[in-house]
Amino acid sequence: MENQNKEQAVNINIANYTGEKPVEVIIRKGEAATPLETKAPLAINFIGTLSSVTEWLSKRVSEINQKTAHVEVDRDSNSITLILDENDPYKKTVIIGTIDFTEEYKSIGINNDNTLWEPIKLGQYFRVHRSLFPDKSECATLVSKLTHFTAKTQTEIEKSKDPSGSRADIYRQTVESDLKKFTVVMGVIKGMPKLTIEVEFDHYIVDRMCVLQLVSPDCKDKVEEYTDRCIDEQLGKIKEIAPEIAILEK
Repeated sequence: MENQNKEQAVNINIANYTGEKPVEVIIRKGEAATPLETKAPLAINFIGTLSSVTEWLSKRVSEINQKTAHVEVDRDSNSITLILDENDPYKKTVIIGTIDFTEEYKSIGINNDNTLWEPIKLGQYFRVHRSLFPDKSECATLVSKLTHFTAKTQTEIEKSKDPSGSRADIYRQTVESDLKKFTVVMGVIKGMPKLTIEVEFDHYIVDRMCVLQLVSPDCKDKVEEYTDRCIDEQLGKIKEIAPEIAILEK
């Protein structure tokens, strides 16, 4: 029994204890709880407007290591990407600034290969969105021609001696004669003033029916000029704020 008490004896040293008050000591038995697993810090990932990278750097440049960061520039996707702590998967931070198109520009599908319009539906779209047209009479004329496009071409095809062979020619002739270039005023890029752009028609035969595509070399040139200018402006600011960060063009 004496040996057992000796094995259970615990020596406790209490610093600065002078003995004037009793001290309660609690001895806990059993296994200690498993410590919580250390979690990796949450990386920051953010997508915003083109100026997002510049705004972030202007406020936080003193807190980062510029030698472990770089900027990627993709002019095809109109984006600037800042990557911080590039070699540390736990702390790596990615901030993307982009130029985004307006909803009205996306919905009309100018210069979009994936947007093909049935003539009558395009006519309905223009009728509802006539505010795009600086000349409302031009809009009304275009709506009328688009609405009657299919009926007119079908009549011409039925009159021809060789409906199968002449279908493509009739569609082409009708597009060229009736559907001329037109002008719209619209917001193309968010944050950019509205543009006056000239739009043309391309046509394709799909399932023996004619569908239309809206194209505008004029708009493409203006957008490319504007986006390049905006990207170059932001890169200039980044070089001033954080001159040690590598800037890579894709």
